[in-house]
Amino acid sequence: GQDHVEVASTLGNLANVLRHQGDYDQAKVHTGHALHIHQEHYGQDHVEVASTLDNLVDVLRHQGDYDQAKELCQRTINIKQKHYDQDHVQVAFPLNNLANVLWHQKDYDQAKVHFERALHILKEHFGQYHIELITTLRNLGRVLGILRCYSEAEKILCWQLSIQ
Repeated sequence: GQDHVEVASTLGNLANVLRHQGDYDQAKVHTGHALHIHQEHYGQDHVEVASTLDNLVDVLRHQGDYDQAKELCQRTINIKQKHYDQDHVQVAFPLNNLANVLWHQKDYDQAKVHFERALHILKEHFGQYHIELITTLRNLGRVLGILRCYSEAEKILCWQLSIQ
């Protein structure tokens, strides 16, 4: 049926394609439908729900709906911390999403806090010179530059270069 969990997976895949094509309105519709199915099937606090929320956050961020994106990021972090350790690598990804939303809201101090926490988790999980750190290092370096923490920004961006 239309509310089967496999339909949610297909809707999520379709939403991702639409999102990459820039059709955020349709991506939001399909992601919302997938989220509804996942919540009905798994419950409100399941990791599948968190993954779908991550996708919805990306759509909302592209649409400029930062308040709702921020709220959903917090929900995703809470779900993942419930199922994993608070310093588990699965928590780092929604922390990065939250930091990006805060950056778009020009809340650079809080963005810095969340980028730093995500970086700490990623470094502990992957090691200091893993490619998974590059995006977080770049974003943290930018935020530090905006905050005029130039020596810290230089250190972070040089670290990024050492990985690339």
